[in-house]
Amino acid sequence: MEMVRAPVASLREQALAIIRDAITAGELDEDRIYSAAGLAKQLGMSLSPVREAMMALVTEGTVEAVPNRGFRLVPVTQADLEEITHVRVLLAVPAVRQLCEQAAVSPETSAQNEQLRAQAAATVDAAEAGNMTAFFTHDRRFHEALLEFGLGRVAAEISLRLRDQSRIFQPTGAVDAVILASAQELMALVDLIEEGRADEAAELVTRNLYFFKRTGQAET
Repeated sequence: MEMVRAPVASLREQALAIIRDAITAGELDEDRIYSAAGLAKQLGMSLSPVREAMMALVTEGTVEAVPNRGFRLVPVTQADLEEITHVRVLLAVPAVRQLCEQAAVSPETSAQNEQLRAQAAATVDAAEAGNMTAFFTHDRRFHEALLEFGLGRVAAEISLRLRDQSRIFQPTGAVDAVILASAQELMALVDLIEEGRADEAAELVTRNLYFFKRTGQAET
């Protein structure tokens, strides 16, 4: 786990962000029990914020507490990923359509698109460097902004909660290729939004959200 994020509001939030990305990137094993103390040592942080972060993940349903031992990931199957992605698509498609409609009429759109493009570029850089944790950090930020700009904060939070239950299993070189393609799709998506090409943008965001399925790594 690497600290690739900008400083956040508290040590708890910083630990939560790093651990979330590590889970999504497949750096934590479903079959292993993790102690808060062990994770704190790995992150170079004190115990309290890491324990609080893990309890937040328990509340979200991403991990479960094992009495007197620590925490372990809640298993995610291919069927789970399919359902999660389907719901995320139901939110993302109207969001990109709304952004495409706004492109020609709203003065706010240019600034929003610049933010999306910056996150997309950072995602590509991380993918090209083979930094999977950084890739997931910036990919998450991109989709958070996309949903918030298109549908609002509540929709973004719902989508993020679902996204955080997705993950990669046993990353391989083949997965690295999918990661780079996925990052490049984000750049193309911003272009489509700026040009107001709603149907193509909807199709591309759907494909992009099926990233986890495209890796072919989840267990059934």
